[in-house]
Amino acid sequence: MELAERWRLIEAELMAAFELLPSNTIESDNGYRKGDFLDYINANELLLAMEELDGVIEDNPSPSTKFWMHLISASKLMGDKHLTKYESILNAT
Repeated sequence: MELAERWRLIEAELMAAFELLPSNTIESDNGYRKGDFLDYINANELLLAMEELDGVIEDNPSPSTKFWMHLISASKLMGDKHLTKYESILNAT
């Protein structure tokens, strides 16, 4: 798979996870910030965008199973970055 195609697929997974977050998601410096996530996506900093999304659990209940499945898919496309962490969270959800 070409790199550009892989990036497109990763971005699609991350955006799908982002769209599952409720509108009342709490933001904080230690967890998730919507603006930071969107800045990372726009700069093609996909690993940072993924890490920004997973920070949502710092101040909020764990998002849906679908949310974690999107992060797992993105992780696999990135060479298993944070895969074990996301699978553990999914199994605990």
